[in-house]
Amino acid sequence: MTIGMINTAQPYTGIGNYSFSLFESLKGLVDIDHVFFDSKQFTVSELTTSSKIASTRRIPLVDNNPFFYYRMQGHIPKYDMYLLTNQNISFFKVAPKVITCHDIIHEMYPASKVHQMAGKMMYKGLKDAEHIITDSDATASDLQCKYGISEDKMTTVYLGIDHEMFRPVEDVSSIWSKYNLEKDKEYILHISSEQPRKNVEGIIKAFYRLKKESGRTDLVLLKAGEAQYPQDRKNIMSLITSLGLENDVRFLGRVSNEDLVRLYCIAKMFVFPSFYEGFGLPVIEAMACGCPVITSSASSLPEIAGDACIIVDPEDYQGMSTSMLELLQDDDLRSSFIRKGIDRAAQFSWGRCANETAKVCTRVLEGILS
Repeated sequence: MTIGMINTAQPYTGIGNYSFSLFESLKGLVDIDHVFFDSKQFTVSELTTSSKIASTRRIPLVDNNPFFYYRMQGHIPKYDMYLLTNQNISFFKVAPKVITCHDIIHEMYPASKVHQMAGKMMYKGLKDAEHIITDSDATASDLQCKYGISEDKMTTVYLGIDHEMFRPVEDVSSIWSKYNLEKDKEYILHISSEQPRKNVEGIIKAFYRLKKESGRTDLVLLKAGEAQYPQDRKNIMSLITSLGLENDVRFLGRVSNEDLVRLYCIAKMFVFPSFYEGFGLPVIEAMACGCPVITSSASSLPEIAGDACIIVDPEDYQGMSTSMLELLQDDDLRSSFIRKGIDRAAQFSWGRCANETAKVCTRVLEGILS
């Protein structure tokens, strides 16, 4: 019985990282192929055998990602079951199917009415799935609330990280000159796409208060990751200018995993106070690298963090600033969260994710065949 894993995300994205990492761990557990919709090359390929299934030309103005997926879905090969690696392609007309639902951002935190309407179209196949895998109990709760999907139709399977990659490292010499960082500064790190739900403006306001109240001139906020939408970066830059932080906030752009590990290792803390996350993979990555974390009390983040992070109200940037100052001033507190974080992160692995995913797929196949 062969499973077709359908993935539409590039490997450098969060969902792409999940899809490619999960597939590598699943290969030894179940008979599975990896069908990849590449919206950059406008191709559909079967990556297990490195064979191109179909290709097309981009239709100017109208060929956004969902439309490309919609018009190319007929090229998906026949499998005994389909594992769709994200909720945005739940509308695919394949069956039987198990869907991994990472979040329902378009429903829970829409950027606009158009964004919300797009979500309704993309998510419309969730109810038709034989089973849904969620990244967190928080996402399962969201699906119950918004779609009335029953608990027995969902299984929470936590994501993992590559522990050979994300770990404390001593040799960080490569990043100082690469990112023009000074060794006499102390760095606070954040990584995100800068969407409003990521709460970058809240981080900047908290950082401004921290600088003002502590009198510290050696503190620098590092922001890794590209803005998904130009307007988000424009709004953030406007806030930075209004607070006079132009020399204190640095944008690093997209960084490799190798560089990200070293940034986690030199940072005094990682701050991730999102308003909404389906999981929050950077929290686990930072903890695994020995970087203490301040994260949000919203959505899935307390569930993922456990007692290994400082939890703050994402609306309370003053409280966020106070927590930052405590981590800077209290070495015992910082050491405690480093130890807790490393222990907590060890619980999240791709091997465990794959084992639990394989069990779900096997149960679904057995139910179909019985």
